[in-house]
Order: sequence, then structure tokens, then C-alpha cells
Amino acid sequence: MDGGTFRSRSTKFLKMKIGIICEGHTDRAVIANILKGLKGIDSSQIVPLRPDNSKDETDLSTNPIDSFGGWHAVKEECENRQKISRFLSIEGQDIIIVQIDSAESDDYEVSKPVKDNNYSTVLRQKIIEKIRAWLNNEFQDDLIYAVAIEEIEAWVLTIYDTKNSANSADPKAKLNRVLAGRRIKYNHDWEGFLSISDQFSKRKNFTKGKYPNYNQSLADFCQDVEDKL
Repeated sequence: MDGGTFRSRSTKFLKMKIGIICEGHTDRAVIANILKGLKGIDSSQIVPLRPDNSKDETDLSTNPIDSFGGWHAVKEECENRQKISRFLSIEGQDIIIVQIDSAESDDYEVSKPVKDNNYSTVLRQKIIEKIRAWLNNEFQDDLIYAVAIEEIEAWVLTIYDTKNSANSADPKAKLNRVLAGRRIKYNHDWEGFLSISDQFSKRKNFTKGKYPNYNQSLADFCQDVEDKL
């Protein structure tokens, strides 16, 4: 490969934008750090489609809790597909990440399988199939699925605990306990989760195979990112 070709591809990559549809701002913060660690993607390249980024700048200053998303918002956007279509119609905007937790899968009509060694893999695939149904099977080549089993806090737990976080019945509560034990304080908002998941932003932690080894759904997401970006 000559230098000119390498520079042109690098420039194209730096201009690339990634759209994200997720349950809340905290989820996007975790994903932003993972994208930076795996691919060097800067936060300026991330376009929040759901929840709307304007709420990060205004509403979150007075209401830091994720009150503008949830799985309902993910489902709604996948079904109407307006923001998805608009985003993908622009050159350099070729990929959208769809994030959802499995904790409430019964509410969106995905039953949980038996908890065996294949639990995470089977449940993740069932949820992906549900999302594809919401999308009417459109845009499949343009999507990466960030399905967190049971909650995205289980992904963050891999930074602080070397046990399989997918086995935790309540990863949110366990994360709170672990961080409290380390005297780490954080707010349940964009900045708070950006801070506690900061280790994801370092490439060396993924090249060592550190965190994906402790959570299968995180490993699956990371592999999809490597494959598609």
C-alpha cells in the first residue's frame, strides 16, 4: 500500500460518523469508551440518535437520571426508522449501533432461556431477532448490536472484578457495592459512566483480552465492532 492510499483511508476513517440508538445516556457513555479503545473513535464522531443529544446538554443538568430513553424508545425508533434512514443517507455515515439491555426482555416479549453455559449467547440472539423484527429486517448490513446481558453495568463490572459478570443476578447493585468498596463515587449520568468505564477507552486493555473474557455479551459486541468498523 503506498503512502497516498494509506492517508486517504485514514482520512476517510477520521471523518466517519457512528450513530447510536440506546436506552440512555449512561449506556452511550460506556459504548463511546469501548469504541475509542477498540478503534480510536473520538466522541465527536458519535451521533446520538436516541436519546437525543440535546438532553445531554440541557435536561441532564437538572435531571441526571436516564429518563428520556429505555427500551420503549429503542423499539419506537426501530419501528419508525426515520432517524435511521436520515442518518444512513449521508455519505460517511454507514453504521448505527443499537443498544438494549436484556433485564427487561420479558417486557418486550423475549423470553429468557435456561441459565446454562449458552445463556448469554442464546438470549443475545433472541433479542437481536426481536430488534430485526422491529426494523422489518431493514438495514441489517448497517447495524451493530450492543445487547447487554443483563445490564450494561455488567460490562462495566469487568473493569473491577475478574469474575464472570454475566452470572450476576443484579449487576447494577453489585457494581455499586464494588465501587463503594473502592471508595469510587460517581453520578448516574453521562459523565459518571464515562468516568467509571474509562478503562475501556485504552486499547491496551483490549489487546490483552482483559475485559471481554469476563462477559460474553461484551465479547460479542467487541467482535462485531472489530468486524464492521
